[in-house]
Amino acid sequence: MLRCLGAVALFSVVVPALVARQNSSSVGRWRNFTDMKSVSAIDVRADAAWAATSGGAFAYMFPSSSFQKYTNSEGLSSNELSAVSIDQAGRIWLGSTDGSISLYDNGWRRIMDIALSNRLQKSIRKFVQRGDSMFVASDFGVSVYVISKQEFKDTYSSFGFSTQAVVNSAFIHAGRIWVATNQGAAMATLGSLNLTAPTEWTIYGTAKGLPSTGATCLAVFSDTLVIGTSNGAAFFLADSFRAMNSTASRSIVDLEQRGSQLYILSNGSNNFLVESLTMLNGPVQTVASNSNLTSKDLSVPSGSSAVWVATSTSGIAQWNGSTWNYFFPNGPQSSQFLNVAVDKEGVLWAASGINGAGKGFYRYDPRKPDGLQWKNFTNSLYPILQFDDYYKVSVSGNSLWVSSWGRGVVEVVGDSVRRRIHGNSVPSLASTVPSDPNFIVVGSVTPDGAGSPWFVNRTATNGNFLAQLTNDTTFTYHRNQWNPSDGLFTNLAIDQEGTKWLANSEPSVKNPGGLYYFNEKRVVSGTEATAGWGFMSASEGLPNATVMSLAVDHDGDVWIGTDLGVLIITDPLFPRTRRTSSFPLREQSIQTIAVDGVNNKWIGTKEGVFVVNSDGTQLLQQFNTISTGGQLVSNDVRSIAIDQQRGVVYFGTEKGLSSLQIEAVSPRQTYSTLEVGPNPFILPNSDQLMIRNLVANSTVKILTITGKLISQFKAQGGGRAFWDGKDSQGKLVSSGVYVIVAFSENGNQVITGKVAIVRR
Repeated sequence: MLRCLGAVALFSVVVPALVARQNSSSVGRWRNFTDMKSVSAIDVRADAAWAATSGGAFAYMFPSSSFQKYTNSEGLSSNELSAVSIDQAGRIWLGSTDGSISLYDNGWRRIMDIALSNRLQKSIRKFVQRGDSMFVASDFGVSVYVISKQEFKDTYSSFGFSTQAVVNSAFIHAGRIWVATNQGAAMATLGSLNLTAPTEWTIYGTAKGLPSTGATCLAVFSDTLVIGTSNGAAFFLADSFRAMNSTASRSIVDLEQRGSQLYILSNGSNNFLVESLTMLNGPVQTVASNSNLTSKDLSVPSGSSAVWVATSTSGIAQWNGSTWNYFFPNGPQSSQFLNVAVDKEGVLWAASGINGAGKGFYRYDPRKPDGLQWKNFTNSLYPILQFDDYYKVSVSGNSLWVSSWGRGVVEVVGDSVRRRIHGNSVPSLASTVPSDPNFIVVGSVTPDGAGSPWFVNRTATNGNFLAQLTNDTTFTYHRNQWNPSDGLFTNLAIDQEGTKWLANSEPSVKNPGGLYYFNEKRVVSGTEATAGWGFMSASEGLPNATVMSLAVDHDGDVWIGTDLGVLIITDPLFPRTRRTSSFPLREQSIQTIAVDGVNNKWIGTKEGVFVVNSDGTQLLQQFNTISTGGQLVSNDVRSIAIDQQRGVVYFGTEKGLSSLQIEAVSPRQTYSTLEVGPNPFILPNSDQLMIRNLVANSTVKILTITGKLISQFKAQGGGRAFWDGKDSQGKLVSSGVYVIVAFSENGNQVITGKVAIVRR
């Protein structure tokens, strides 16, 4: 097959390092999409409530009732946030679980000192400001950042405890610095000469009045230091703590003093409670309770009667005196994107997980307003789903098929769930395990050349591993009668000859079962006597027997992704003899393969994304969290989908979805004007003649002006074809004018053009 030798030059239109050649400023732009409902910390001021979440930060703006969202694609150092504070100058401080700090002061700035330290655990837990100093409580101590100098001054980590203490909170009061840790409390005089020495600190545990050594938070009330623990609160008097009896047995999350009241936030097993008191040892009054959620942080803004709580699963919650209101930006149900696909309208669909980790599936429609772009499909919203373990999405015609790990497959048409196919539906699929007739695992749903969807029924107990939907209610089943296997199939690709290629593994469920292929017409070499079935093992050419990904490219080549590299079958009718490999991808775990408009391959691995040219011989670009400055949310890329019309590549990970804007390149539906360049075409030439504006699967003929056929070849894909200036014998043609004829696959569309050849 004719190869695109100019693929490297063409790729310059999609890699960020070379986007200066593009007119569109959006080419090369990264975006991240994450779930922001799991909130770690909250800080509320007059104009906004700021939330630090496991998927970035958001601000709920009071005047407009709108959201502003921030991830590392907008400048944050990390998406996994653990602390937030608004300082006296209005700057926003965000702390992350990896120790990095994002500071907003007319733009985001990253403070990486703690993250780059040699500490093993360094999550930021609290910010406490005193004048020009920001005290940063972390997993290993308290670090003092001088704001005006933009540098750290000291770190205090040796408080006198027997082992390293995790500092949950810090507080400055009456010339003393206090820390609440997982081993109790510690205090030192702020003006001491050497606070890095444990001898400068006094530690407090249960022997000195703490209800528990699990100290969580600090506050000052009635000019007295109050500490919260996992077993109630206590206040400091003389040289010890005294328990606040009205808070006994409560797991205190946070304390906040406002006016004449001390607000207390505590968690139960699956609930939280907000209380207040007006005297240190007085009775508590219930402000609000919530029986469905647990909490992480409390904020009671000055001059407001509202109480705000950071919740574990429902964003930020506001108690307005009579009811809870919940606020979080429109987004996916979770940050798990195990599998993604783009439908023909450019809508992205994503599935979440298996084995109890699933959160249903979701769609992202970039055409809709920001607050409506994401829609979530969960069992609680759509009981037809039965549960939430949906792990694979497939596009077939006007239908989207979402496969589950145990409850069959659902069909989505438009924005609605149409039906679920399972063991008792019409049509039906077989059980995956003999012990449970209702447990049905479905893999890919892939249309053949005629548009009929084929379904993979993993380990079907009746051996019907392949099911072809011949009409809306009828399956035609295909069994591997030649060599029945255990049918560990979850992925399916169908090539241009109608051969079905079957993979046996997922990145999270690996099985060294080898590669199966099937063509009911028995046209594949070596399958004439085996009912159309073929098999390949690691000893027969596969880089590895664990096959996780499959793709058919624009040349008709079949790409087989294994746990140790790629096998490329260059002629699918002869898979055992006509094949090659990709040297740049050797020994990589190939978790997903996507083909772009110019036939380059985007490969998702555990080490990021590799982009290779059409035949896999050259590495064009590599993306990982380091090379993108964290804009790729994770190196463990599980799935890739490309919106060819808009020019967007989506990368699915377990930590969120990343997207990269590239040049939109896709075949046209009809011929318009054939573009040929360069014209004249000077030979010999290291570049090739480019023929553009082709429909999909075009064939190109090069003719002399008198009609003699010089060369004929299939277009390489992406609406483009390339000619090297040679005839069918491999010789450079002579100077002259040549006619270019392109025609569609069915021959119904034809277009012509001319090129002048100058032979030097």
